[in-house]
Order: sequence, then C-alpha cells, then structure tokens
Amino acid sequence: MAKTLDVLKQRRSCRAFTNRPVEKEKMAAILEAGTYAPTGMGKQSPIIIVIKDPKVKETLRRMNAEIMGGKD
Repeated sequence: MAKTLDVLKQRRSCRAFTNRPVEKEKMAAILEAGTYAPTGMGKQSPIIIVIKDPKVKETLRRMNAEIMGGKD
C-alpha cells in the first residue's frame, strides 16, 4: 500500500499534443471505452462529441479559456 501511495504522490501528467489526427481505430477504441466507463450509479448516459474541425476547436478553446479565466 505504501508503494502505491508513493506512486500516486509522485506521478505527473505530461501532455504534448501534435496536429496529427488520431487514427480511426484508436478513436473507435477511445470512444468505446468512454461509452462503457462508469457513471453515477449507472444512471448517467454518456454523451461523447468528437470535434475535428479546427475552427470549431479554436472557438471552443477560446470559450473555455474565457470561462476558466485563462489567457487566450
């Protein structure tokens, strides 16, 4: 148990994104996993939206930055 706690305390999330699209097979696996992920007592139906259009993604990014008080 102590080892698990050490791992949790020391883990870090490092994100490096590219403009390369995700392969269809990988996207299908991600969406399937999200569909079967646990929800609040099994009473929440997942809604998963995939946005590929760069203009829409940029609009959503700006809106999120504004809501979260981040920089544009």
